[in-house]
Amino acid sequence: MIFNLPDYRVTGTVLLPDGARHVTVETTFPPGCPSCGVVAFRVKERRCQRLRDVPVAGRVELLWDKRRWFCDEYLCERKSFCEATPQVPRRARSTRRLRQTVLRTLDLAI
Repeated sequence: MIFNLPDYRVTGTVLLPDGARHVTVETTFPPGCPSCGVVAFRVKERRCQRLRDVPVAGRVELLWDKRRWFCDEYLCERKSFCEATPQVPRRARSTRRLRQTVLRTLDLAI
């Protein structure tokens, strides 16, 4: 499946009975600590985050296999942090490309 979300790779897809798809992705973006900038190498935990994204040949349910990382810099007060990317910043529930598509559509309608 062609998915083309920058900084992500598809790890699995499932076609649902209603024609929609579950697309599971993980990030390829380097996991730097937001406080000190040190690149992390140890995963603390994983969780699945559901995101909204643009339809690709039908409805897509995007599932991000999001990782929480340890910050190994002993002087850093932040001991762990979650991944974030330019496409999906912290606390976002949709991709940036979906938000941009909606805004472009609204501009055309006006």
